[in-house]
Amino acid sequence: MLGADKSKSKTRKAKHARVLIVEDDPGVRRTIEQCLKKIGITDVEAVEDGLAAWKKIEPAPTGFDLVISDWNMPFVTGIELLEHIRDQGIKVPFIMITAKGTFDAAIEAKNAGVTVFMPKPFTVQHLNSKVSEVLGSQLQTWDK
Repeated sequence: MLGADKSKSKTRKAKHARVLIVEDDPGVRRTIEQCLKKIGITDVEAVEDGLAAWKKIEPAPTGFDLVISDWNMPFVTGIELLEHIRDQGIKVPFIMITAKGTFDAAIEAKNAGVTVFMPKPFTVQHLNSKVSEVLGSQLQTWDK
């Protein structure tokens, strides 16, 4: 019974997570927002490129519980954003979504410190699974 209560606590915390979406395609941005809403995450900010994302992250580096970013975007790419975040010592979980689903791209993202690498196209179920997985593992560290 105690385990069930702890599980409910984690679910409540995950639903209160603050997520930043970085995606230049408005349709994909909306899809990601809808995916998050389906699993109960409503505190979401969305921007259209890495430069705008950095402006959101820089003043409050611990303000987000998760970043979901596209790779190919104008001004600052997702990989450049990820590298900059990691260079600043910010350990926020980072999901990279990309049409660049090659083995080399996955290795580059992993070397830059990505938490999850997801090739496009992705399903709603796959994204929801990865978001839940990332926030669940993050929540376990918060509970300790």
